[in-house]
This record gives sequence, C-alpha cells and structure tokens, in this order.
Amino acid sequence: MRPRRLTLAVAAVLATTALLAGAGSAQAVFPNLTGCTADPNAVDEGCIDIQARSGNFSIKGFNVPLHESLEIRGMIRTDTEPMRFIPPAFTNGFFARPEVVPGGLLGIEWIPGNTVLAITELAGSPSDIRISVFPLPAVRVPVKVRLVNLLLGMDCHIGTNRNPVVLTLATQRLGEVISNETSFGILGNVNGDTTFAVPGATECGLGLGLINSLVNARLQLPSASGNNSIEIRNDTELIHPPA
Repeated sequence: MRPRRLTLAVAAVLATTALLAGAGSAQAVFPNLTGCTADPNAVDEGCIDIQARSGNFSIKGFNVPLHESLEIRGMIRTDTEPMRFIPPAFTNGFFARPEVVPGGLLGIEWIPGNTVLAITELAGSPSDIRISVFPLPAVRVPVKVRLVNLLLGMDCHIGTNRNPVVLTLATQRLGEVISNETSFGILGNVNGDTTFAVPGATECGLGLGLINSLVNARLQLPSASGNNSIEIRNDTELIHPPA
C-alpha cells in the first residue's frame, strides 16, 4: 500500500472509536484482524483494527466514563474518497460491549434492579461509516445506544436508524506512531467531537415507550448540538496482508 495513502487512512480511521465499553473487562487482543478479506496483491486494500481504551461521553454534563468499549474491524479500501470500509462476513464490523450507566435508572446506585447497561450499535449499514482524509482526517459514523434494564426492556434506545447520534470524530492529540514495511499504527490517539445532537429515548418500557419520559428526564434528552461531547483514547493498526 502506498505510504501516503496508508498514513492518511490510519489517521482518518483512528477517529471512529466511540462510546461504550464493558467496565473491568479484559483487554482484547490487539491488533485483531479476524475476518479481514483484503487482497495481498491489491495495493489499495488493507486490514484495519481500531480499539477504544478509555474516554468520556457527556450529555449536558451527565458523564459516562468510557472503558475498552468499541472495536471497528475489517477491510479498508484507500482508492476512494471517502474511503470504503468493508466488514467481516456476517457482521457490520462494529463491535461493542456493555457499559454501566452511572447512577442507573433512578440516579441511586444501591437500589436493586436500578442498574442500566448501555450498548452502542451502528445505526445503519457499514457503508454509513464515511471516512475522509481531506482537509483533515475525520470519520462520520451514525450510532444508537441501547439501554438495558428490567423496566426498560430490550428495545429502549437513544437514537434510531432514522434519527441517529451522528459522531464526526477528529484527532485532538496524536498518539505514538509505530510503522514498518507492512503496517502502520498509532497508540494512545485521542479523538473527539462536540458538535453532535442526542435525540430523546424511544420504546423504553416493554418496548411500548411507557417510561421514555423517565429516561429523558434522567439524561436530559433531547440534547441539542453544543451541549454534548465525547473524547476517546484509542489504538489503531492498519496492515497490508502479506502475499
């Protein structure tokens, strides 16, 4: 893969790490290139792995600490603009683990049944992950957050496919660059966004929306652009597979 394209691709894809993780979970193997279908003979194809390490997600000052939350993994083509992301077979390339929402449903940690888990999901298809390199590296990725609790049910979401949380994450602080003839990585890169809006909750309470208002009050939703922020520290590796 051409060095300039490779460098720009990594810098751009770095921006996509976002949102929620399994608190206290073991660190995943890095880099993880499982399912990548890049052709070793194609100079503009490579395998990409992006893993979140830590960070913070804020809605009007309501903070959710982020841990080893999200992984974006698959193949990337650098001969198009925006660049194309192609996920492993039978996946969307967007892998997340649950994060515990501080204070739970009622804002009181110790109440039994109060715990709320949040899981980030891609709101759309892999083609909706838009990676740009000019004028500066950025990734536009629409997401929705599933909230899971006995009262909330399994269908409670913040954001939907039609009305997602749209993150455009840019590099804020460059991490440690490590490269060789076939790979390019950046460790501890920091990416963020302060421009996204967060819509109100849907289908919370047995999938019928019975307690949407409770979730909205707890998280101060909906929340317009300018009131929210996200910052992620992440590791990325882009590898051109050997022939």
